[in-house]
Amino acid sequence: MTDYYRIPVHGLSPRVVNAVVEIPKDTNAKYEYDNELHVFRLDRCLLSAMRYPGNYGFIPNTLAGDGDALDMIIHNTTPLCRGTLVECKVLGCLDMDDAGEKDYKVVAVPLSTRQQYTELTDIDPNWLLVAENFFSHYKDLDNKHVDINGWLTREQTYKIINDSRISTDSA
Repeated sequence: MTDYYRIPVHGLSPRVVNAVVEIPKDTNAKYEYDNELHVFRLDRCLLSAMRYPGNYGFIPNTLAGDGDALDMIIHNTTPLCRGTLVECKVLGCLDMDDAGEKDYKVVAVPLSTRQQYTELTDIDPNWLLVAENFFSHYKDLDNKHVDINGWLTREQTYKIINDSRISTDSA
């Protein structure tokens, strides 16, 4: 069985990170990796008509304020299969609070992307609006509230990733 949480930290972290896909882009089923069983467990299906605006997952060997690995949105045009490991270039993150806990959403692009991205401003501003709107409202019909605090720069995100690391392994 693969322990996705133990995938090594990328050698170029925090600029480049390993990411594991939990939820393919354009779907509304919320999966979470179960570290005890080493499987992807269905958490819930979103009640709204909303779909994840990017491939969604986590950065292995990190621990965020909510007790899970640091969340990741992989910006690309293609839905990726659950469990796929993607080397990603970090661009920034969405600063959120969920149930009173800090809940950052790191945004990155696959290294294999042909388009040159260096920071969030290189992404289509409409995609950033869609992503912010999605995370502002995806729990509304569950009677849960999140607070959006805006987008953070690449450098601010590097610090968040470094502060979340739980291992010094590199790949």
